[in-house]
Amino acid sequence: MKFRERKITIQGAYPIGTTITYEDESRKSPAVVIIMGTGKLDRDGNGFGFHSNIYKELARTFAECGYVSARYDKRGTHESGGSFTGTGLSDLTNDAISVIRYLKGLPYVDENRILVCGHSEGTMIATLVTEKEETAGLILLGGAGMCIKDALYYQNKLMAEELPSMKGLTGAIVRKSFDLKKQLALIDDMFRKSTETTKEKVYVKGAGMPAKWLREHGAYTSEDLTEILKRYKKPILAITGKADFQADYRRLDAFQAESHISCVAPEGLTHILRVNDGDNSILNVKKTYRRLIKEPLDAELLRTIKNWLDELVLR
Repeated sequence: MKFRERKITIQGAYPIGTTITYEDESRKSPAVVIIMGTGKLDRDGNGFGFHSNIYKELARTFAECGYVSARYDKRGTHESGGSFTGTGLSDLTNDAISVIRYLKGLPYVDENRILVCGHSEGTMIATLVTEKEETAGLILLGGAGMCIKDALYYQNKLMAEELPSMKGLTGAIVRKSFDLKKQLALIDDMFRKSTETTKEKVYVKGAGMPAKWLREHGAYTSEDLTEILKRYKKPILAITGKADFQADYRRLDAFQAESHISCVAPEGLTHILRVNDGDNSILNVKKTYRRLIKEPLDAELLRTIKNWLDELVLR
């Protein structure tokens, strides 16, 4: 299909480098704001040594469904202004709202039919957006109902479960150096330190982390985020794969009784929205990701999103 992409700058608290993808300016179309995960990848989902195109491919999928979309660089990265290290969760939420409001003002966007699609940390930001800005629905990929601290716990617990099967000298060395209780205590210490400082960074074992970001994320539990989504009452599609190392698909169980939330936990779906048919070990995650990013986003995932959007039109 033919669609256009236009690079613009949206003025929020700081300039926000954004790409608008659309098919037709002659009619009002529904729209989607795409919110990326943690880190310094660009608005397409690409960075040094990691070229995934996650958000670019999602934008094309939305265009095929007749939706305008906006994806943007995080504050303090690429073509967006501000300080990456000094940015907190509230700032990320406000930037998303600035993009939503920009779309609402476009003559070819139906301001009453704007969805938010969040991936990874973007699911948390999208959840908080619902309390501050009117939207028509959510698509949450790899993280619905899970806070940052629990995500870090989850990753470390998976490591602890797999280490006994790690063979050879390397396995023996890693098992000796990895202590789950100490790792979880380090996570707790990191969040605690963020509440006790006015400095931009906190340090744990010499590693610097953004204090405001940690402090504001630490204010929300998984239960808090789950309750916000339950209260929202607009249509939600929540997808977390069973091969996702960054988010626990079992968190979706909390939404089973909610008629407005459709939950899907695909077998083999990883955090980078590709299916891994081979060895699915967190110990080999970097190698697995390097292989999978050469493939397009999972076709079944995209069909699920398209079918949900088609049903949304009929509601």
